[in-house]
Amino acid sequence: ELFASVEPILPSLRDDGIVVWVLGSGPYPPGVVALQELLDAASDKLEPEDVWQPEDMNDTCLYIFTSGTTGLPKAARVSYLKSLMCLSFYELVGASSQDVVYLTLPLYHMSGSLLGIIGCIGIGATCVLKEKFSASQFWDDCCSEGVTVFQYIGELCRYLVNQPQCPGEQQHRLRLAVGSGLRPDVWHSFVQRFGHIRIVETYGMSEGNVTLFNYT
Repeated sequence: ELFASVEPILPSLRDDGIVVWVLGSGPYPPGVVALQELLDAASDKLEPEDVWQPEDMNDTCLYIFTSGTTGLPKAARVSYLKSLMCLSFYELVGASSQDVVYLTLPLYHMSGSLLGIIGCIGIGATCVLKEKFSASQFWDDCCSEGVTVFQYIGELCRYLVNQPQCPGEQQHRLRLAVGSGLRPDVWHSFVQRFGHIRIVETYGMSEGNVTLFNYT
């Protein structure tokens, strides 16, 4: 549904050697790859390892959208090694394969896609995806889906604290909240109101090489 936004600049993208992949059958102009046709034709058999294994783990695996730590929003390079390291994210914060992770973060950011989705794959946990965060629906979702882990960012926890009381906020199984940007005043209010939930505050950057975990 976003192809119309890219179509006017297709000639310049081709001149720069950039290939455009589109999820959908098309038809599309020359130089655009219709991904769905390739998926339908692909074999279920895994290719030999030397075909898909990267030559260097520091090579570029993908580009991820970053909101602009060092300037304007842009695509940040993520290596194969950094992507694989995200497999251990939830294990580091105390989650396991028995957990149900509630994820409402945008998948075009590193927090939602690499730490969230790949993190769930890393421990074999169940991932509950919500298209858009809703403070009014949060506790009902947690109760109905059996959520045990919540990944937050920014002010999501403040939105929850500012909501009117509801029965679900005391009937949930949530035991762990992990993320970045939780203010101290919200931290205390969150725990006092919603029960014994362990909070692990972390910090990392799409373009950085250091990650912090506040275990205390």
